[in-house]
Amino acid sequence: MATTIISSSSSTTTTTTTTTTTTTNNNNNTSPPSSNTTLSATTNNNKNKNNTPNQIKSSTSTTATTTTTTTTKSIPHILCMNFNQDQGCFAISHEQGFLVYNTNPIELRVKRNFTPPPPAPAPHSSSSTASTVATTTTTTTTTTTTTTTTQNNRNNSTGSTDSTSSIASHNSINNTSTHHNAYKSGSGISHITMLHRTNYLALVGGGEKPKFPPNKLIIWDDLKRKTSLSLDFDSPVLNVLLSRVRIIVVLIDQILVYGFAVPPKKFHTYNTINNPYGIADLSVNSNSNTNITSTASSSTIDNTKRSISPPHSSSSSNNSLKEIPTSSSNNNNNTSSSYQTLAFPGRSVGQIQIVDVGNNNNHNEKNSMNIIKAHKSNIRCLCLNKSGTLVASASITGTLIRIHSTRTTTLLYEFRRGIDKAVITSMKFSHDDSKLAVLSDKHTLHVYNIDEVHGGGMNRHHVLNNLPYLPNYFKSTWSFCSVNTNKYHEIDNHPIGIDSKSNEIDEGTIGWSGDDSIIIIWKLKKIWEKYIIVETENHNYELIRSSWKKLDNTE
Repeated sequence: MATTIISSSSSTTTTTTTTTTTTTNNNNNTSPPSSNTTLSATTNNNKNKNNTPNQIKSSTSTTATTTTTTTTKSIPHILCMNFNQDQGCFAISHEQGFLVYNTNPIELRVKRNFTPPPPAPAPHSSSSTASTVATTTTTTTTTTTTTTTTQNNRNNSTGSTDSTSSIASHNSINNTSTHHNAYKSGSGISHITMLHRTNYLALVGGGEKPKFPPNKLIIWDDLKRKTSLSLDFDSPVLNVLLSRVRIIVVLIDQILVYGFAVPPKKFHTYNTINNPYGIADLSVNSNSNTNITSTASSSTIDNTKRSISPPHSSSSSNNSLKEIPTSSSNNNNNTSSSYQTLAFPGRSVGQIQIVDVGNNNNHNEKNSMNIIKAHKSNIRCLCLNKSGTLVASASITGTLIRIHSTRTTTLLYEFRRGIDKAVITSMKFSHDDSKLAVLSDKHTLHVYNIDEVHGGGMNRHHVLNNLPYLPNYFKSTWSFCSVNTNKYHEIDNHPIGIDSKSNEIDEGTIGWSGDDSIIIIWKLKKIWEKYIIVETENHNYELIRSSWKKLDNTE
C-alpha cells in the first residue's frame, strides 16, 4: 500500500514538472532542469531550501510510509458494537465506517471505510512567472477532474436502475443539495446490526461526521456496496433489530415493525415510555431459514444466499461477503410460521411489553401481546433467550436481575448482582439457555445458573437465608461465579475505562462462544476478551480469562 501512495505521488509531480518546463522554455529559452532539480524546487516550498535533492526525496518516502501504517492499523473512535443473531460474528461501527469480525477465533472478515478520498494536492512551482502559474493551475484542474470522473465511474459501476435502487430513492427524503452535501463527505456510523451472516446490514449515521442522517435507516447490501433500501423518520434511530422477515426500528418513544421486503411494509407501531437507550430485543424461534416472502406488491429480497466466508477461508477479508449455495429447503419462498418474540419497555415505568411479530402475513391480524410488571424503576437492560420463552431484565438501579416467562409473564428467577447501584450494560443467555451472563459498568462479569440440575453449578445464597423474619437481601440468590475484569486490564496496562475527554465510562458487550465461554468486546479499550468457566478443586466455579487481543483493522 505504501508503494502505491509513493508511485501516485511521483506520477503527479512528473506531470506538473513537464508542463512547467515547457512554459519556461518558451519564455526564457533555457535548458530544462533535471528531474532531481525540479523535485527539489517543488518540495522546497514546504521544506528548508538548503536541503539537498537526495535528502528531500528520502524524507518524502518516509512520510508516505508512516502515514500508510497508521491508517491501516488504528481503529477510530468506536460508536457501536453488536453481535449477530447466533453470536458467531460481531460488527463494530466507528467514525470512518465499520468492521465485521469472526467471534472465536477472532478474525477480521470485513472492512469498510467510508472516508472520502482526499482531494488531489495542488502542485507548487518555484517559478515566479505568470505563465508558469497559469499553466500549473490548468494542469491541476485537469488532474482533479480526471480523478473525480474515475471515482464517479467506480461508484456508478455498483449502481443500477433495478427496483431496489428505485425503492431506495422513493423512501428517501427529498433533501436539498446543501443537505445532501453535508453527509456526502461524512463517514461516521453510529449503529450497526447484522442479519445473521448475510450481506445485509442495518446502518445509521452518526459521530462527528455522519455518513447518513441520524433519522435515516439504511439497509446496506455489502455485496453490491450500496444501499438496498432506506427508511426516514421524524426522530433519530436509536436501535435496529433484524430477522429474515422483519425490520424493527426503535425510536425515542416508539417501536415500528416492518416487513423485510421492497418496499418495506409497516405492520405495527407500538408506543413506549421514553427510551433513550433504544432498549429492545428480538428472538426468532425457528428451525428453518427461509427466504423473504414476496407479496403481491413487493419484490423479494433473498437474504439467505450470500454470507460471510467461514474462518480460515482463502478469501481476503476485504471481499469476504460471498455468494454461497443454499439447500433446497431454503428456496421455497415461504415465510416461517415460527414465533418472533419482540421485547421492549412498555408505556409505564418498569413494564416490559412482549409481542409476537412473526404472524403478520395478514396486515389486519392482531399480534399476541403480554405485559410484564418487572421492576419499580425504569428498565435499563433486557434480553431474550434463543427460543424467546424467557426475558431477563434489570432496572436503572442495577441491583436485581429478574427472569420472567414471556408466555405466562410469571417471575421465574430473581438474582442479586450487588447492594450498590450499578448500570447493567449487557446481558446474554447461553446458547442452551442454562446460564445468564451479566456485565455492569463496574466491569464485573456475573454468571447465573438457570438450570441448576444440568447447568453444572449452584448459585450462591446467604448463610442466613433460611432464618425467618430477615430482610429479602438475606434470601437473595447470587451468581455462581464472577470476576472483576479490571484485574486483567491493570496487568495489560489498559485504562480502567473512563474517557478523560468525555468522561465516558467504558462499556463491554457480551456474547457466548459455546456454553462455558464468554466473549467481551470493550468499546474504549478496543480489546476482545475470552473468559471461560472452570471448576476448582473444591467443586466451586470461577471465571478466568483465557485469551485477549487488541482490536485493529489490519487485513
